[in-house]
Formats: sequence, C-alpha cells, structure tokens
Amino acid sequence: MDIDRNQALDFLFRLGSHPVVSFYEKNVLLEIELILNEIGIDYCYDGFGNIIATFIGQDDKECPPIAFVAHTDHPGFESVSRLDNGSIEAIVHGGVPQCSFTEGISLQIINPDGTRVRAETRGRIESAAQRTILVEPVTDEPFNVLCPIVFDLTDFDTDDDFIYMRALDDLAGCASILAMLSNLRNNGHCGIVQGVFTRAEEVGLVGARLIAESGILSQDTLIVSLESSRVLPGAEQGKGPVIRTGDAAFTFSVEAEAILVKAKEEIQKKDPNFRVQRQLMSGGTCEASAFLMYGYQATGIAFPLGNYHNGTEDGQIGAEFIHKDDYFSGIYLMVESALNAKFRQQTQFRTRLQVVDDHHRSRLENG
Repeated sequence: MDIDRNQALDFLFRLGSHPVVSFYEKNVLLEIELILNEIGIDYCYDGFGNIIATFIGQDDKECPPIAFVAHTDHPGFESVSRLDNGSIEAIVHGGVPQCSFTEGISLQIINPDGTRVRAETRGRIESAAQRTILVEPVTDEPFNVLCPIVFDLTDFDTDDDFIYMRALDDLAGCASILAMLSNLRNNGHCGIVQGVFTRAEEVGLVGARLIAESGILSQDTLIVSLESSRVLPGAEQGKGPVIRTGDAAFTFSVEAEAILVKAKEEIQKKDPNFRVQRQLMSGGTCEASAFLMYGYQATGIAFPLGNYHNGTEDGQIGAEFIHKDDYFSGIYLMVESALNAKFRQQTQFRTRLQVVDDHHRSRLENG
C-alpha cells in the first residue's frame, strides 16, 4: 500500500501554521474541518468543541468500531491582564520547560486575527496563586489581552530525515489521522473508523475525558490514542512508530492492541523491513487512560519525539522533532489496523498460545 507522503506532510504543515495553546485551538480545528471537507469525511462537534469524524466502510457489520484520538493543543501561555507598564501577566498551561520561568525566552503573542507580536519572558510572578509569568512585548505592535502566547519557534520545517515543529505534540497525531482517513476513503474495506480531535489535553486530558464521559462513542469502540511522546530506551527515532503498551498511569488493553499487532504482521508479510517498536511509554499520561477510566478498550501509537514540550537536552527551548519514517510508517500501521480489524484475533502469537500440541499435553498428563 502506498501512503501519500506529500499529502501527509501537507496536512501537518497546514495544522502547524496555526499556533495552539490549551483552550485556544479554534483555528487548528477549523483547518481540520477544511481538510475533512476536502477528503469527503463526515464530522460533527460535541458540546465542548471536540471534532468527531466518521467514515463507515463496507465491513461495518464485521469489524469493531475504531476511534483514533489525538489532541489539538500544546503547552504554552495565556495572557490574562496588561499591567500599567505595558507588560503582560500570563498563566502557564501544560508542562512547559523549567527555563520558561526565567528571563529572555523568545515568545509570540497570537492576536485573534492571526497576527503575531514578538515578546520575551521576564521571569516568574512569585506572588501569583497559579503558575504565572511576566511577558514583555519587544515591539510596538498592538496586541490583545486574553490570547495565547507560544514559543518563538518554527511552525513547520523539514530536512532529509526529520520534521521540526513547535507543536508536533500532538499535531502529528492529528495529521496522521487525517492522512489515514483520506487513504481509507479510497479503499473502504473496513468498518466504522472515527477520527477524534480533542481539546485541552495538556491541562488534564479534558476533551478526551468529556468525550469518554458523554458516551458519544459506542462502548464497544476500540480506542487508539495517537501521540508524539518523549524518546526513551526502546522507543527511538528512526526505528518505527511505537505500539504503546501503557503510559505513566495505566497498562493498556490487549484487546485493543490486537488490531495493531495484526496490522504489523500483515505489513511485514509484504515488507519484512517494515519497522515497529513496542514499549511502555512511561514519560507521561495520554488520552488512552481517559477512555480506560470509562470502561473502553484502549491502546496507543507514539511517534518518538525529540525536544519533548520544546525542552532541549541542554535546558533551552527548541522545536520538537520526529523522524519522517516513523510518521509515514505510523500512518501505514493505522490504515492496516482498520483494514484488518476483523482478523484481530488471528495474530500469530495469539494463535500459538491457543493451541497446546499433543506431545506436550501428554507429557504433563503422564507425569
């Protein structure tokens, strides 16, 4: 199967052109709407601004429903007031690097019309009840209060091997779902496949928890959480997407993971060099855990991520990056998992475990 790599990169470029912070995801959600309309996928909003896209394939009576979930926000800041000296008091949303609380970190203030105003941090506001910093504009351009503030990093860039963005976590997950749905639209041999684009993940999995609580997804839906997650031993860049067996909070579901395992086996029959990793990604908590709390079967796929949450190894601020091969292979794995979902119980390892040969059986029976 050929994945349209140019399309997959274009989707990521388009999403990355809209800076996002928790609660300020509107523009990236509108871009997701545009793409869904272009590729002919139906969608709706729930009551909290999360998008649920649905494609119904030809095998909807034979396959379990599958929902691929990714979040649209990224750690950053929200301006809450303008001080008399022209500086801004800004609340921190999500897990920003520790150096964000020092002076001199370059930022962009994002106005409602999309214009950007350069600014810098001026340190922590110690008396504030919340995690709050002082931000100072470095130009005379007008800016709004109550708007998102992001790190002054590239929206999107690539080289031969890597993709660099301010917010690959989790726009790479969103773009990969869109690329998967586009591919399935031209195939159709699957069941009900949904793309779920959630808000405010970085402040406590809020959008995912509200969807899980609402029951808008049927209880028999298999959940696959898409994330760009911190590089760890056994989850390394360039060695394939990671089938995520758990996160910092939970071990995930073997029933949901079976669709990914079956997909990997089917791909490797055609391409023995196809690379997939499997690992407990304990660096954080992802949206699979939100759905597990409400009784869903859930698993995950992770793209190994460098400069997680924009923190570099030397304690500075830098663009996040993932390997192109991991991204493209992850989309391939997602497509195949949807196409082979009805055969998920027929994985090689499961089949071997289900049958005990007569020789071994008789040896144990006879002492």
